[in-house]
Amino acid sequence: MNDFTNFRAIYDELTEDVTRAQHPFAPDHLRNWFHHLDSTPQVSAIVGTLEDGLDIDGWMSKAKETKKLDWGEDREKALGTKLLLFRAFASTKENIGLLAFHFLRERNVNDGTRRFVEQVFSPMSRELRRLLDQRLNETAPAPASDRTVTIDHNRKDYADAERAMQGLETAIREANDFPDPLEKEQREAEVSAARRLLRASLVRLEPLVALLKPILVQYTTKVKDGLIAAAALATVTALTVLLGQIFKAMLG
Repeated sequence: MNDFTNFRAIYDELTEDVTRAQHPFAPDHLRNWFHHLDSTPQVSAIVGTLEDGLDIDGWMSKAKETKKLDWGEDREKALGTKLLLFRAFASTKENIGLLAFHFLRERNVNDGTRRFVEQVFSPMSRELRRLLDQRLNETAPAPASDRTVTIDHNRKDYADAERAMQGLETAIREANDFPDPLEKEQREAEVSAARRLLRASLVRLEPLVALLKPILVQYTTKVKDGLIAAAALATVTALTVLLGQIFKAMLG
């Protein structure tokens, strides 16, 4: 899943608040719970799909007439109906205590609220959480290694990055103190290849990072002095501006 860790933590807290609420406070806690769902765009879209097209008023009339809570066979429609029922409680359009008396024969409104929440809301909230995890994982962004970025070659950011990489390539080529001549030739060729990659309109980050990581890591974390080190640092800075923090993160 895209990082919904914070959403889950708040969801669990608000769910617990509902399960502990006495009758007078249940609508307020339910409103907080639904606000959390509705104010998170991807979650709101999923919940909206579950609720779409369902007639909660008609369902309630039938339930009161038959004295039976018939959720139906379709699991997602059943989940949507339960969500709409608790929205009705949240808005005080329906009274959870009275409904508990009607279906559970519980005269004490606090006990009735608690029992109805235990029997309907708690399983519903767990089922919704599992569904959200599944759906949000299905639409999670690609791993960093699979990321493709669009390059606008008319932007100053691109010109700065190209200038920095050209400077790095020149610094490597003109260096007289590079430890190994063969490695020097290899690093120069890798920077040159990376520059060619950036001339495309769509660039995969994985091969770009693979080409540049050896020289950039070596000269920004280990060998911090000299022209190559300065050029490497300038390249990291410019490419981070152009490609985003994901580039810097992939360097390690």
